[in-house]
Amino acid sequence: MRLARLLGPAILVAGLIALALAVMRGEANVYLILVIPAVVGTGPLAVLGILLVFLGFFLTVFLGLAGAAPPMPGPPQVSEAGPRDAKPPSRWGGVVFLGPIPLVFGSDPQMTRTMLILGVILFLALLAVTLVVLLA
Repeated sequence: MRLARLLGPAILVAGLIALALAVMRGEANVYLILVIPAVVGTGPLAVLGILLVFLGFFLTVFLGLAGAAPPMPGPPQVSEAGPRDAKPPSRWGGVVFLGPIPLVFGSDPQMTRTMLILGVILFLALLAVTLVVLLA
């Protein structure tokens, strides 16, 4: 089941690669409208990339929700298990880009710091790609 969850992100990445190849071949153009990227494609590779991106998003959400456990009705059950059986609390975090500015969040300071580092790395990669395209 874990491999099925990777299908959506893999198709999404394949679509992004196809779009990047279409832009490099001149079959597509990328525009930034406010902070939303827009792709205009005229070739078959651009169409394939757009379809794969949509399919990747759909499968990521669908397969992610299909693997989630359904909520249990009724009051929560108190476990009699000792501290050694207790699961550690889950940690989470994320990076959201508003234009070139990363917004980071996390469940604890260490995770937030990790997401901030990831956001800076992604921003620098975005800046490098933009400069390469503009100077080419």
